[in-house]
Amino acid sequence: MTTALIFPFLSISTGHHHVADSLQAELSLKAHHSETIDIFSHTYRRLEKVSSAAYLKWIQYFPKVYSSVYHILACGSHETYRRHLMYELIFLKSMKQMIEDKQPDIVFCTHALPSYLLNKLKGQFPNMKVVNVYTDFFVNRIWGREHIDYHFAPIKDIKEQLLSEGVDEEKIFLTGIPVHRAYKAQDQTAHHSEKKPFYNMLITGGSMGVGGIFKLVRELSPKGDVAYHILCGKNRKLYRYVNSLNHPLIQAFPYIESKSEMNRLYERASGMITKPGGVTISECIEKQLPAFIYHALPGQEEMNMNLLKKRNLVIELKDGNKQPIEEQLLSFFRSKESLTRFQANVSQYLQEKSDLDISEILERIIHNRPDLGNAHV
Repeated sequence: MTTALIFPFLSISTGHHHVADSLQAELSLKAHHSETIDIFSHTYRRLEKVSSAAYLKWIQYFPKVYSSVYHILACGSHETYRRHLMYELIFLKSMKQMIEDKQPDIVFCTHALPSYLLNKLKGQFPNMKVVNVYTDFFVNRIWGREHIDYHFAPIKDIKEQLLSEGVDEEKIFLTGIPVHRAYKAQDQTAHHSEKKPFYNMLITGGSMGVGGIFKLVRELSPKGDVAYHILCGKNRKLYRYVNSLNHPLIQAFPYIESKSEMNRLYERASGMITKPGGVTISECIEKQLPAFIYHALPGQEEMNMNLLKKRNLVIELKDGNKQPIEEQLLSFFRSKESLTRFQANVSQYLQEKSDLDISEILERIIHNRPDLGNAHV
């Protein structure tokens, strides 16, 4: 039995954790033991809680400042010998101790910081495989490259970036951002053509319900052709506000932990209004739902948006004060040309991905299969 560790970062429920859950589900199906660990919580539990709360406040109230800091620290060309001494000072010793204690066969990083640390430590643990599992459509320069065994790339553009930075092609799998296998199931009770109102839109601001979602909800003015299901996450203030509207076509949902329940909502949806988080967009692509972007958080989501717009995989909404949201949605859904173009872009993206299912890729890298490079990766 293989022992695997999965490293997201921070305890807040972000895409890093959702991808970690997806990997853990795949590993458990093959009877591999896996454990998800946040190095920050493990090392400095109280400080991590304070830092997580501060991070959410920072991106919510001072987005331009966060964006500027993120671009300075994380954007730009990857430099092989660049060191982040603060990260090493705070976490490197703890990470080394954890690897010595747990003795994993393979480690998956769903965040850049653990990847950086393990890239530094890899020489001391030559038999341990390290895999970067990118959770955005952007790879910042903090992610480790040189001593990482495998890379799960989210999109062809990122594979090309990694190749240009010197990563060997046989180490890269074009997996897309892994989504939970629950979203690959089809709900046989869903009958889209029989639903009324004619279009059923999911709206989300992420699991924490941050961003411009309040402004968006205030701009909704249902006329009878579209129903809106607001996924409020853990934002109780938003949940109470939506319920207070008491509108038959606007319904609030609290945080949904069940993947099967979330899949049921996806199956009944015509599209999603969301931020450009890597995991959410990947789930939309998996379900082939149009994703309408109303707001992007500073940092990763800004960078995601640049690439997603370039590849025409999302639709950017205009300010509702300039053109009503519902009018924009109906314009898209009632245009055969828009729907055909969207479906073609999604199909192209899916065709670029590896021929192998994520579970087969995991088995091959765990068991050192000699035919690893024979498939389209």
